[in-house]
Amino acid sequence: MDAMHSTQPRTTAPAADPHEAPAAAPGPRRPLLIWLREFAGFPIPPDHEAPRRALPRSRFIPLSRQAVAVDLCHDIPGEKDGQTFAMMALKLERHRNHDYRQLAAELRRVYLPFSPDTDTVKVCQFTAEEAAAMQARLAEMTAHLLTRANYSPLSTAEINAILNEQSSYSLRIEVDLDEYDILQVYGRDVYSTHHTVRRPETAYLLSYSYDVPVYRRLFVLLKLKSNADRAAEIAAAENVPLKTAEKRVAKRRKGLPTGTSTENIYIKVFKDMPEHDLQILFPLRRVQFRPFDKLKFYATAGGGTLFGLFSTTGKVVAATNPFAAVGALVAFGGLVARQVTGFFNQRNRYMMELSQKLFFHNLANNRAAITLLVDRAEEEDMKEDLITLYHLAGETVEQADVARRKAEIDALLAERYKVEVDFEIDDALRRLTADGAVTQSGTSYIFPTFAAAAQHYDRLIKLHDAEDVRHIQEDEAPGACEAVEAVEA
Repeated sequence: MDAMHSTQPRTTAPAADPHEAPAAAPGPRRPLLIWLREFAGFPIPPDHEAPRRALPRSRFIPLSRQAVAVDLCHDIPGEKDGQTFAMMALKLERHRNHDYRQLAAELRRVYLPFSPDTDTVKVCQFTAEEAAAMQARLAEMTAHLLTRANYSPLSTAEINAILNEQSSYSLRIEVDLDEYDILQVYGRDVYSTHHTVRRPETAYLLSYSYDVPVYRRLFVLLKLKSNADRAAEIAAAENVPLKTAEKRVAKRRKGLPTGTSTENIYIKVFKDMPEHDLQILFPLRRVQFRPFDKLKFYATAGGGTLFGLFSTTGKVVAATNPFAAVGALVAFGGLVARQVTGFFNQRNRYMMELSQKLFFHNLANNRAAITLLVDRAEEEDMKEDLITLYHLAGETVEQADVARRKAEIDALLAERYKVEVDFEIDDALRRLTADGAVTQSGTSYIFPTFAAAAQHYDRLIKLHDAEDVRHIQEDEAPGACEAVEAVEA
């Protein structure tokens, strides 16, 4: 699994040291009412639920680059200065697009061997070392783009905490993160929704409210471990024969769709995904009844079946007409069929809820997700660069004063657009300095005027055009496999 999201290995507790302090006493026992709520699958009352972590400030600017450029252009006094800013914005956009176009081509190339949606014949075969290098490069590039698009990673500890929370829905789903060789989960722009439910212990007369964190955008990249590797891990961890572990892995994965391969890397982007629904996004999930549902089913099905059995036995024994006996047996068979059908209907309702969430919240898959990610990363860079150049044009800013200027931009965005944003001025400064538009003199940043920035990016565009022409005229012809990769990507 990716180092960022690798699960912790099972370890044996070391022998107690007599010189160590005694272990802390166990915490207070959970009230019976809370235990019954967990058993029944009801949400935990807010006065007993675990404290939720504070929602992080979003780094995402909820405006399009066009809206930012137009709004800032209209706010500049003087028609000439406004036109100069607009020209600078267009040249900056073309410069950024050149860099991201090259990045997108490289990303599609390294993803090609792992894409589950490829509809072309595979001509080139990669060695295990080449595939591993491309896989590592893909993980590195997606992490870079996600950071540029203002996504934040969810660590394994955070994912496990979310998966272990009591769901407010009627689903009980088990997810084993050890099944995945690579796992990247990133979220962006977390907000909360308010829910109100009735309290069953008050006969549903009283209600209480709670908040659910929701990810406006959620990115998931995963790759399954091979059956052999996973079976070997289970055999070593649980000290069972390899054959037994292989059967267990095969049973667990038999429900995967036809064509699912452990060689493929699956990429998904979801929108408006509640945090407690994160577990349904994993392909290897085990849907189970809640303990309360099991008890209810066994009580109704068992009681109904026993009553039908005793009733049918009495009718068959007392019947003098063979048709009456047959009719009693048919009626009993119908009762059993009804109980079994009820079992499957309940499970189908669970699966329908899953499919509805996946259908209505899915935004992009695989190569489409990569295209979306590149576009959003370029979009965020453009907005941050434009806002930084607009507010600091022609100024000299000391490094010690950057934090204060960032706070001013945060306050202006909140006042002007009514959005709370953790503006990433450091990222914008790093890009603008790398471009040469912003120069450093000692501990000072020297920002260009709109006209100087437009001239600078015009020179960069001409250099890009000359470089593209040189590559076409002077580069050696690619090899057969390189040409195929370029065409398929």
